[in-house]
Amino acid sequence: MEVRIERIEPMLVAFVRHVGPYDQVGAAWGRLCMQLGREGRLGPATKFVGVCYDDPEVTAPEKVRYDACVTVGGDFTPRGDIGVQTLAGGEYAVTRHVGPYTSLGQTYSQLFGQWLPRSGRELRSEPSLEFYRNAPASTDPKDLITDIYAPLEAAC
Repeated sequence: MEVRIERIEPMLVAFVRHVGPYDQVGAAWGRLCMQLGREGRLGPATKFVGVCYDDPEVTAPEKVRYDACVTVGGDFTPRGDIGVQTLAGGEYAVTRHVGPYTSLGQTYSQLFGQWLPRSGRELRSEPSLEFYRNAPASTDPKDLITDIYAPLEAAC
């Protein structure tokens, strides 16, 4: 597993919250992208980010929280079930997952179960982020690229 440490700046995002199993987040993405697409807010520089608050190995499936997020400018106004929030900047351990979203859990297990204990680093109390590098509607599941960002405490 290749892991790099990356510092990112805080990001302003529009989001739709999903509560339930991770494999059911598609409806949240549909609502978010349909509305922002209608408004002309989706372009080549737009980042698509998932915010993963809970470990499905620990949290009951019906209580798992996830935010489907799209980067927006400061002029964005929240409405309906589309909110706005700032994702935390700082240092993150980053690894790339290639393949279907259904196998993301294996990559998380390697990152948190193998890499993290050997790294000498500690997790920060922030959710993990998933940056989706290609579109599931036009990409074969085996070719999907997801960068997983695990928030780290500042190095000692």
